Amino acid sequence: MNYSPKIKEKTWRPELEAEIYQMWEKGGIFKFHKVSKKRIFTIDTPPPYPSGRPWHIGAAAHYSQIDMIARTARMMGYEVFFPIGIDRNGLPVELYTERKYEINLQTTPREKFIAMCRHALDDLEAEMIMTMKMMGLSGEFSQYYRTDSEEYRRSTQATFIHLWKKGLIYEATRPNNYCPDCRTTIADAEVEYEERPTKLVYIKFKVQETGEKLVIATTRPELLCSCQSVLVNPEDSRYVKYHGLHAEVPIYSRWVKIKPHPTVRPEFGSGVVMVCSYGDYTDVLLFREMKLKEIIAINEEGRMSANARRYAGLRVEEARTKIVEDLMKNGLVVRWRRLGIGHRYVREARHPLKSYR
Repeated sequence: MNYSPKIKEKTWRPELEAEIYQMWEKGGIFKFHKVSKKRIFTIDTPPPYPSGRPWHIGAAAHYSQIDMIARTARMMGYEVFFPIGIDRNGLPVELYTERKYEINLQTTPREKFIAMCRHALDDLEAEMIMTMKMMGLSGEFSQYYRTDSEEYRRSTQATFIHLWKKGLIYEATRPNNYCPDCRTTIADAEVEYEERPTKLVYIKFKVQETGEKLVIATTRPELLCSCQSVLVNPEDSRYVKYHGLHAEVPIYSRWVKIKPHPTVRPEFGSGVVMVCSYGDYTDVLLFREMKLKEIIAINEEGRMSANARRYAGLRVEEARTKIVEDLMKNGLVVRWRRLGIGHRYVREARHPLKSYR
């Protein structure tokens, strides 16, 4: 059923929006003059993705707020540079192109896929630019930029080369949300979470100097191969005698140092934790703080790396199950209990990739 309002609009017509903007454009009232006697006020805008239609209301509201700043600065006497850009790179663009043309990024030649991305976005971009104009955004549309243009890429590459020559670029590994199916890193904002049941497994670690068994509770036994330290709370009287001693990592027969650290919660599990490279955010911080050497347990395919030895090639959950079975066979599991813990939906592995910063 069609809705027909009883009160008719008499003072405003949508067609006026186009007429008004054409008048603004013809008068050049929002044009940026690089050579000006006024002080320059530059707005560094985050270019939006043209990855769906219509343009998301949240992004439109965000740009309306930016426009308020631009207009206020003009009224204050500044020469305002309010650039309009379109971000045509990234995962949302790739997924939109795959859906539109029913293709797969991994099986499509690189140059062909890039060309298809550009073509797929042209109609969305045109709609987005028109929406911005109809909203009355006072940006510099005559020089709007695209992040996939040759000019933009030359600029970013030139900046990178300049920083490289000045010695301001270094190579390192860092943890990323990584999808082994898309084969790309995933921003935190693009990760969905759900509660999945898991086991908190209590594992025996042998103390080298005394022969005693130190019990550690963990939900990530598949990361045993990347364990580089064992921590206890310095105020926990149960473990003061172990400070500075060494514990043997089960299965892998490596000795790691037992250290006191205030981040350990005595009430969780057994009050003893193993620190594994890229286990979680806390592990990352501890590795950096204690200058531990990383051991990468999970590769880019979402499978256990060669460092996992006989478990190499297994999926994370497969390795977790197999390792617990082997620990139990060797009498190294005291007990276990089921927990409901949030995991990354589908993209469970945190994989460290080479990055330039």
